[in-house]
Amino acid sequence: MGIRASLRLRQEVTDTYRLSLIGGYFYLAGWLVVALYGNAFQHSPWIAWPMTLVLLVLAIARRLHKIPSEGSDEASNHHWLRWHWGIVFSTTTLFGLVFLWTMIDERLAAGHTAALLSTMGLAVAIAHAFSMRLRFALLCVVVMYLPGLTALWLVSNDSASALVMTIYLVYVFATLWRSYNEYQHRLDIDQELRNQRDLFEQQGRVDALTELANRRHFTESLMHMSQHAKNTNSALILIMLDLDHFKNINDQHGHAVGDTCLSIFSERLKGKFGRQNDQAARLGGEEFGILLQGVGMDVAMSRAQNFRAICEQEPISVGDLVIPITVSIGVAAFDSKLHSDGDGLYKAADSAVYRAKNAGRNRVCGQDSISA
Repeated sequence: MGIRASLRLRQEVTDTYRLSLIGGYFYLAGWLVVALYGNAFQHSPWIAWPMTLVLLVLAIARRLHKIPSEGSDEASNHHWLRWHWGIVFSTTTLFGLVFLWTMIDERLAAGHTAALLSTMGLAVAIAHAFSMRLRFALLCVVVMYLPGLTALWLVSNDSASALVMTIYLVYVFATLWRSYNEYQHRLDIDQELRNQRDLFEQQGRVDALTELANRRHFTESLMHMSQHAKNTNSALILIMLDLDHFKNINDQHGHAVGDTCLSIFSERLKGKFGRQNDQAARLGGEEFGILLQGVGMDVAMSRAQNFRAICEQEPISVGDLVIPITVSIGVAAFDSKLHSDGDGLYKAADSAVYRAKNAGRNRVCGQDSISA
């Protein structure tokens, strides 16, 4: 199941539970009115009392049957829905028996009107509250409504009530269909709003030109990773890169060519630093940063030197232009004794970049070494 379908399923679970919390007690109330006015506890106590007890238990079960915890898989949510709909279906089936019994047993004649009105009201409640699952809701209405309605037509002499109940059933079906479509439309709108929110959040964390993480996201990751490295004594490397004399490219060829160069450079960066534990970002202008987890300084220096050599040996082609580029790189490893947090690591790597530039550019500078 895709993420979208999973979110819709979770919303359906939440709505089903919320809308069913108190409904069971209205079935119980409807039955008690019918039973009390029809003296069912006097003439049929072996039916009336068990009916009351079962309806009460089913009403309580709706509340006690809690939804799965947030983040549960689809199987758990489907399993919960089947059981909860089983509770609802059992309740409607039982009330359908109440309606049928009232229509065929003359001893319950005084509760006749109460049974009719209760059935109509509860059917509409199903149409509005449980429209998220059309087939289940239809089945609940049918088992509650049709047996008694059939008996009303065949056994009772009250054809007017039978006709009204039939017309009302058509109304219930139409209401259920409309409510189902409205519910699905609301889910579509909710999904679209989530998509827009996710898009805006992504745009707030991704550099539009290079599609690398932007400075904001990089800073958050640096703070989080440095704290993790401090707590676990694990390895964390920060590599900072600055394209040499990039202003000259913009001045000579224009910013459009400069932007193309940045895009191509970023693709190279992702190609060489796109592993699971690597995180590359554009920090601004022609400055980039890479966070490496789980590698030592020697490995980081080697990868940085390899990338520097590739940039030097492979000029960037933009149309008919062939533009040579070089990059100055600074590498620093997090050390809790030297760096209290991510800012300390950032300053160490930034200082290493400046050392590389001051030493002649197109070279890699570690915390205490320079290599051309």
